[in-house]
Amino acid sequence: MLYGLLAVVLMAMDQRGHYVPRMRSAIEYLVEPVYHVVEWPLQATRNLFTQFQSRRSLRHENDRLRMQLLSQEAAIQRLAALTEENKRLRSLFEGAQGQEFEYRFAELLQVDLDPFSHQVLIDRGSTDGVVVGQAVIDGAGVMGQVEEVHLHFSTVRLISDPNHALPVQINRTGLRTVAFGTGQTGFLSMPSVPREADVRQGDLIVTSGLGDRFPGGYPVARVSGIDREEGLTFAQVQAQPLAALDRGREVLLISTPEPEPVPESEPVEEEPVEEEPVEEEPQ
Repeated sequence: MLYGLLAVVLMAMDQRGHYVPRMRSAIEYLVEPVYHVVEWPLQATRNLFTQFQSRRSLRHENDRLRMQLLSQEAAIQRLAALTEENKRLRSLFEGAQGQEFEYRFAELLQVDLDPFSHQVLIDRGSTDGVVVGQAVIDGAGVMGQVEEVHLHFSTVRLISDPNHALPVQINRTGLRTVAFGTGQTGFLSMPSVPREADVRQGDLIVTSGLGDRFPGGYPVARVSGIDREEGLTFAQVQAQPLAALDRGREVLLISTPEPEPVPESEPVEEEPVEEEPVEEEPQ
């Protein structure tokens, strides 16, 4: 009965003063640290897992972006290479404009590494109409001439080869001489220039057209040094080649176009001319 009476009193007091919710709030406030202590390992595990997931996703995203960056850099490099190739091809064909010759495009396949034999291999052969002695140029000047012709490729001897000689002339004065290869791609030698000849540094050297190999008027080099030593008959003249002998990849083969056959005209029959009778004057 005492417990029953206490229960009735407590329910009445709770009905009027709402003590039970207050007590429940106080108890929850006191027990809240226990909840935090119990929840902390779970929350820490959850945060750690979330950070691990975020780190892994960030790493994957970073890897993906790095691969994308590398692919874009590769594309940019290829674009730069294509731009340079376009410039070379444009200069190549612009340098060939205005000439009365036919030009065939070719690319280098192989370069001879022998320092005493400057030769290159091109991807044109007898099937493409290449012949021995055909002149080869690039966008800046003369490179060499075809020495050997095979079915699908040919060998070109550069003008810097020690065994190569090229008939040239000084463009400003018209003085004819011969430019010899020195075994170095940086300069040619012209030992047959008279000592008193009018040769200046920077003069343009062009092909003279003699020798039946190189057409006349193509730029070859520029005079880079003159040595007029006393007591010698000839001056030692050095010239720097204009063609990219050690850098280029595209060349042009020069060939003379075959003249078009002239159609034979039919013989024109001459009409007989009637002679008028001549009247004799009386004596």
